[in-house]
Amino acid sequence: MATARPGIHDRARDTWTVRDPDAHARSVRAMFARIAGAYDFMNHLLSLNLDRRWRRRLVARLDADAWEVLDLAAGTGDLAAACLRAGRGRLLLVSDFCPEMLVRGRGKGLGAPRRGPDGVERASHLFAADAHALPLPDAGCDAVMIAFGARNLADVRAGLREMCRVLRPGGQLLVLEFFRADPAASGPHRGPSPLLRWWLAATLPLLGRLFAGDGSAYGYLPASMGRFLTVAEFAALLAECGLADIDVERQSLGVAHLVTARAP
Repeated sequence: MATARPGIHDRARDTWTVRDPDAHARSVRAMFARIAGAYDFMNHLLSLNLDRRWRRRLVARLDADAWEVLDLAAGTGDLAAACLRAGRGRLLLVSDFCPEMLVRGRGKGLGAPRRGPDGVERASHLFAADAHALPLPDAGCDAVMIAFGARNLADVRAGLREMCRVLRPGGQLLVLEFFRADPAASGPHRGPSPLLRWWLAATLPLLGRLFAGDGSAYGYLPASMGRFLTVAEFAALLAECGLADIDVERQSLGVAHLVTARAP
């Protein structure tokens, strides 16, 4: 019996690298370009607005004195905008490898000076970049945050090392993500129930076709969850990269997890 050819998004579990990084990057970038106009609406619809709560919880964990904050794989900049509303960070660096998504971020006021609730003026700068090779100096950021973008990295280990490179000593890494469920996991590492995972796989492509006109893009979400790391595997990679104070916080019955760590 013939062996099925690996898909471009399949990962080699020994390296956590997709089998065809170039094709993966082209496919994911094109997918996000197609759905940029519907991206925010679909995020809120599919999560029943829980994504707003998850982002607020991440922002609440950000150090109050963090100055330069990188929002990596930022999409339309929802996380950076939440920081500005909460008065966190003084310079928000908003980066994504899909320019069409960043254009939507400018519509939220990103890229222009803005006063926070404390009356302090804050700046934000949007730029397109590959998360594996950021155009930023070593140890230049007080915090790096990434919401639902780690799954899309072609090489998870290399991406994490790049995040570590731009973090100052003692700086924070904050990751909000959908991880692969581990049936044996307990406590904060537990993922969503099998019934909920089935519901996501069955309904997301349908809702994507109905509301965004793109079922394949929203079929990618549950499929990418199944190909990605478990929370425990991700935490182990953080430790391998030298990060410390690793903490996992389960969100909404394990649908998402917030993982935080610090650079040494």
